[in-house]
Amino acid sequence: MTALQPQTVPVPVLDADLDFLDIVTEWDTTTAFHKWRPSIVVPATFRSANTPRTIVVGNQKGGVGKTITSLELAMAFAARGLRTRLIDADPQKAALTVWLRETCYPEVGPRHTLRDVFFGQATLAQATHPTIYRGLYFIPSDPDLSDVESANSSKVLSPETLLRDALRADTGEWDINLFDLGPNLDKISISALIAAQDLVIAIQDGGLEVEGTGNIITTVNSIKERMNPDLALRAIFFTDFKKDSLHRKIGQEMSKGFPDALIVPARESTNAGWSTLNKRPLRMYAPGDKPCLDYDRAAGLLISTDQKAG
Repeated sequence: MTALQPQTVPVPVLDADLDFLDIVTEWDTTTAFHKWRPSIVVPATFRSANTPRTIVVGNQKGGVGKTITSLELAMAFAARGLRTRLIDADPQKAALTVWLRETCYPEVGPRHTLRDVFFGQATLAQATHPTIYRGLYFIPSDPDLSDVESANSSKVLSPETLLRDALRADTGEWDINLFDLGPNLDKISISALIAAQDLVIAIQDGGLEVEGTGNIITTVNSIKERMNPDLALRAIFFTDFKKDSLHRKIGQEMSKGFPDALIVPARESTNAGWSTLNKRPLRMYAPGDKPCLDYDRAAGLLISTDQKAG
């Protein structure tokens, strides 16, 4: 891990009296639409997981809210006292890295990235940077991370299993490792999926996003059979969720298609865009905002904190 900076900013715990979504086992399709209220679907078979846990957030399409889902879940975990490491595994625009650079880790000394881990130039611990937020740590991406795809075996040995092996060898005591994947199912994404127990999918408007969900599920099923039987789809997030017939219809279909996963409508808000523009997590920019509440409640469902004191 690089030189520490003080983690001076506490991640706020949200007031229980705020406008959280209800929790149901299925969406009510009999209520007239104008009276219908979005809720989080928690199947009867669903159980919160214990830590330590490795989670990936992905979909085979860009611009669907993977980055905000990753960041807000990480902030919600940190608020619960979980030592959380957020890992930017997107080589294309390094959106999460750009977002966090100004506010999360200092511009001092050499900074290792996820690329260095793949090319054997750093361990996960050496690529981990503290943030100003208590409990939140970060491994940045690099535009050259895409070199992993074309590297020969003498430079990157067994890339598909590299992250699994690196996590097993890591000396840090992490409660949560959370990967923000790129839109392509490349070697980096495959490596993260082989290392993880939980898959979280972010979709936005339906259509192409639903098709991308089918593609990643096909890949996940193949990985489960060959490399990682513990991997499971745990949640589907509808980012910028609008209360309309299209979103309700797609939510119903997703609930039927993936009956063991949470269905989470992360409600739309203009503050989400402003927080991105200001390069601040939504939880810090507008902690009482509706999508912040939705990500927070989902984080509490995904991970049990019974073993954490205070």
